Order: sequence, then structure tokens, then C-alpha cells
Amino acid sequence: MNKIKFTLKAWPVITMITVALCFLTQQIAKFFGVDLPDQLNLEIVRKAAGWNWRFVYVVAQIVIILPLIEEIIFRFLLFRLPCYIKSGPKWARRLRLVTVALVSSILFSAAHYIDQPFPDTAFAALFFFGLAQCWLYRRTDSFFPTVLNHSLFNLLNLILLFLVPEA
Repeated sequence: MNKIKFTLKAWPVITMITVALCFLTQQIAKFFGVDLPDQLNLEIVRKAAGWNWRFVYVVAQIVIILPLIEEIIFRFLLFRLPCYIKSGPKWARRLRLVTVALVSSILFSAAHYIDQPFPDTAFAALFFFGLAQCWLYRRTDSFFPTVLNHSLFNLLNLILLFLVPEA
């Protein structure tokens, strides 16, 4: 229960920083005259919008299925397994932890752009979100808080997508 309470306390901070990084990246790009495209995933969600079964299916994927799959891949497999190797001096284990968190976060961020040639404003924010998820996993030593945090993050972004279409 304490792990879920901690996750619910950490979630707003992680989410606010991630959304702020998206906005900051967007403003910097506008300042330099760079037009960054939307994620292809956003277009799929917009096309499915409306209260129908297809939209319910898309929302279920975004809020339940994808966070579970992504957390299994990027936090449980790519982050957790190498971090629990206990061999070597303490500094080597810490270096391994940081390296694995960076690699996991870069791959997490890049995975959202497989079909897209150039990342949008969310690339850096997703990298930060990946690092925050690694920290949350390490802090709670549990897989479920990261899935909960990821689900809440995706749900908030889905709500913002329809409340603030320009965001």
C-alpha cells in the first residue's frame, strides 16, 4: 500500500515536469522556426475520437495495455534485470544503474517514433519520463507502481489532447 501511496505522490510531479518539457521544447522550436510534427499515435487517437467501440478500444490500449507492455519491456526487462547484478565494486554497480537507466530511457523515447523520421516535441519529455520511471521502479522496487504511473500519465495526456487540441 505504501508503494501505491508513494506513486500517487510522485505522479503529479513527474507528469508536470514531463508536460512542461513538452511545452518548453515546443516553444524553443517555434523560436528557431522549426515545425515539429505530431506523434503518429495522436493522429490515430484523433481519428477514432467519438463515443464508439473503436474509441473505447483505443483508450483501453493507451491507458491499460500499452503501459503494461512498455513497462514490462523498458523497466522490468531492460532496467531491472541488469541492475540486479550484484557483482563488482559499489561505484561499478552505480555506473551500471545510471547507464542502464539512460539506455532504457533513450530506447523508450525512441520507440514512440519508429514510424516517424524526426521526433516531435515530446522526445525529450519522454526521455525524462523514462528516467523518472526508472527512478520510481528503483525507489519502490516494484513493477506495479510504474504501470500505475504510466497509465495515469497516458490518461492525463489523452484528456489534455481533447481539452486542449493545440497542445
